[in-house]
Amino acid sequence: MATKAKTAPVSKPATAPVQTSHSPLAAAFTKALELVDAGKHAEAAKALESLATEAQAAGDWPMKRRANVYLALCESNLHPAKSVAADAITEIQACLNHRQAEQAIKLSEKALKSHPTKGSLHYLRAVAFAQAENTEASAESLKKAMELDGDLVFQWHMEPDFNPIRKSPLFAFTEGH
Repeated sequence: MATKAKTAPVSKPATAPVQTSHSPLAAAFTKALELVDAGKHAEAAKALESLATEAQAAGDWPMKRRANVYLALCESNLHPAKSVAADAITEIQACLNHRQAEQAIKLSEKALKSHPTKGSLHYLRAVAFAQAENTEASAESLKKAMELDGDLVFQWHMEPDFNPIRKSPLFAFTEGH
């Protein structure tokens, strides 16, 4: 016959303290997101612009990209007419994520007609051409993107969609950046 082991009552563990941010940039990002969540887009935009500048100075490129994504969201809420470009970017990114390069190219060309100075649109077009293995068109689009926004060179270096064509001499202009 088996006997049941006697167990002592188990006390509930104390709740773990909420972890604070590991860096001042992370703390600033959390505060900015709270402003976004509260619908205070003007205040959030200011905080995110400052955060993006600080992140760039610190060399924290992932933080800068996150700040810029939320800054674009705030701007689209503050200036609805400008949200067309942000919506186009989201659509193009979705196409690229699904490896629908031709559709991404069509969407980027349409968006560029109304926003020709938006570097991120040129960059996404370059990624789409890279997925389609059109090296020449990809290099031309990337060059234009980097002329408009020099920070896109960091995305170029990290973007795996460029790997099959990255070593082409057409991308020599990215060296040293």
